[in-house]
Amino acid sequence: MAKLLFLQTSHLASPIHRCAVTAILSVPKPLPIPSSLPRLLFRCHYRHIGLVALSSPSSLREPSRNLKAQAFDSSSSETKTGDEKEQRLENDCKENDSEIKVNSEAVKISDEEYPSGEFQFEKPGIWKTFVVKLRMLVALPWERVRKGSVLTMKLRGQISDQLKNRFSSGLSLPQICENFVKAAYDPRISGVYLHIDSLNCGWAKVEEIRRHILDFRKSGKFIVAYVPVCREKEYYLACACEEIYAPPSAYFSLFGFTVQASFIRGVLDKVGIEPQVERIGKYKSAGDQLIRKTMSKENCEMLTALLDNIYGAWVDKVSSAKGKESENVVEFINEGVFQIEKLKTDGWITDIQYDDEVLQVISKLKERLGVQKDKFLSLVDYRKYCKVRKWTLDLLGGKDQIALIRASGSISRVRGPLSSPGSGIVGEQLIEKIRTVRDLYDFLVEIVASHLHCLCEITYIKGNIHYEGFWRRKTMESKRYKAAIIRIDSPGGDALASDLMWREIRLLAASKPVVASMSDLAASGGYYMAMAADTIVAENLTLTGSIGVVTGKFNLGNLYEKIGFNKEILSRGKYAELLAAENRPFKPDEAELFSRSAQRAYQQFRDKAALSRSMSEDKMEEVAQGRVWTGKDAASRGLVDAIGGLSRAVAIAKQKANIPQDRKVTLVELSRPSPTLPEILSGIGSTLVGVDTTVKALLQDMTFSEGVQARMDGILFERLEGASNSNPIFGLIKDYLSSL
Repeated sequence: MAKLLFLQTSHLASPIHRCAVTAILSVPKPLPIPSSLPRLLFRCHYRHIGLVALSSPSSLREPSRNLKAQAFDSSSSETKTGDEKEQRLENDCKENDSEIKVNSEAVKISDEEYPSGEFQFEKPGIWKTFVVKLRMLVALPWERVRKGSVLTMKLRGQISDQLKNRFSSGLSLPQICENFVKAAYDPRISGVYLHIDSLNCGWAKVEEIRRHILDFRKSGKFIVAYVPVCREKEYYLACACEEIYAPPSAYFSLFGFTVQASFIRGVLDKVGIEPQVERIGKYKSAGDQLIRKTMSKENCEMLTALLDNIYGAWVDKVSSAKGKESENVVEFINEGVFQIEKLKTDGWITDIQYDDEVLQVISKLKERLGVQKDKFLSLVDYRKYCKVRKWTLDLLGGKDQIALIRASGSISRVRGPLSSPGSGIVGEQLIEKIRTVRDLYDFLVEIVASHLHCLCEITYIKGNIHYEGFWRRKTMESKRYKAAIIRIDSPGGDALASDLMWREIRLLAASKPVVASMSDLAASGGYYMAMAADTIVAENLTLTGSIGVVTGKFNLGNLYEKIGFNKEILSRGKYAELLAAENRPFKPDEAELFSRSAQRAYQQFRDKAALSRSMSEDKMEEVAQGRVWTGKDAASRGLVDAIGGLSRAVAIAKQKANIPQDRKVTLVELSRPSPTLPEILSGIGSTLVGVDTTVKALLQDMTFSEGVQARMDGILFERLEGASNSNPIFGLIKDYLSSL
């Protein structure tokens, strides 16, 4: 959990500038929402080249909100069966059932308003089977798969929420999920062999993969897991499979969960550095590692609640999957079992086998399903199967299109010279994608070209563009996309970029339905983006919220005195040295201004969140104050509308766009990567000389640390999302370096 800087800088707390530690979310005061339709008015004059905005909408359509707790049962009825494994599968598929507990009270969750988006496997008919076989005959060479093949996927390390191109390394969550869907319908695939190793991703991604494993099992094909190294996340996935195998020397450490926090105030005192931090929001723990030597009561309360949620969800899902009582699972954890033989005896794993022996077991499973036994087991790996198109399997969507915009990583306003493509959320680039969905750019360019020498008026009303000139009147409708989904996996970042993207998402939501789908986390600036959507969907264990601010600076006077360094400043203006003078503490009037600025920034953040979620400011204050929530708890408090993954977000988008649930839609990925020559060369260079990309990210963060930040505490994120093997001393050093 001490991994704060070098290991995953895209998900870390903002670095602290040597002159100022700034994490204030500064946003313009929200404007009231009138009942009239939103209207954009532009005028183009013959003397001006370009468009001049004479008036802009003071507000946008405010979607209706249901403020009561929302989470959703993904199954409509329970089917009775005599087969024990089928019964377990049926129980596992009830992903988001019944109740959650908030403040020791049971909050009933209803799914009446939103569709579940549950995967329903439809056995192909005669005609579809014929079409698929015909397409396989004309498939490209790299799409050829032998009949009876077994799909093998090795899940290890980081899993990105972004799509990967052929030159990118690592795993991609969208492609993993797509492979499961394709394999379920591919007549050439007889089953899946899942090799699960040490995972370094958040719990929401694990939930999404687990859901697709259960969906794949509905096809009747087998799926087995092989776990040489198994901790809580790995077992959480493995227990969703039909069978679990491990080698005799496997490392099993199912001992429970921990949350840790490091504090370097003692180190700073010894070297003569005094952090001056103004924290608004009693749960906002960003900065605690600088100003405290122990964990605050509020931070302990928040981390305990998050830990209880993760631990409770793990126990419930494992007990359901293995057909055991929750008490048995808790007893198993507390017993500290690590002997592989006892794990097999007690039914936690299926058998003890080496990798090659598991392949022999798979051959027997194929025979059990009636698949012809081959002399050699045919395997197709994850990379190769990613190249199989949905067209080949007749899995293409319908004519109705839904735009999917992925926003993953730390938020910055512009791309820096040291950043690589796809390394984070760049505000300028994401805004371009959002405007593409609105279909405004092409129209405005055409207007400028055709009316450069005339006076024209443009009006934007509910997705339609009307403009008038001396020669013609034209109406265009942005009908290409029926709805949009913003997929967010971000701890936040630049506050200005977050605000600009919030504005664009609100404009988009005024013309068509917009659904925000949260992955591992959407906190601070990440939640700022999400709250602009009509509906917010999160996983049970998504980390979200963190509505609060922290700002401050370092007083390096004692350090300068120790090392013999002197600095003198000439200034004009009463507060000119507010952030520039790091060689002395704040003056009383400077400290007052600094505090009032932080208070105002927090109020703006909170009020805009209240406006976006149709909540009163007092109600929002109760759930804000910098507190991080799991998706389940956020849903019960009105910060999130629905519990589920991307499939649920698609179902809700269809509902909002008046598209029947049984009608197929096409998801158009607007963030699909395209390999560039610099990216290819960079990848080759990194492979040859072992360049550590995290060092480049470190340099970028330290170079571009100026500006307001809306970012979740990096220590909190790292501790809950992985990195449990990090050295705490090394982590302290990295935390300290990130503050310089």
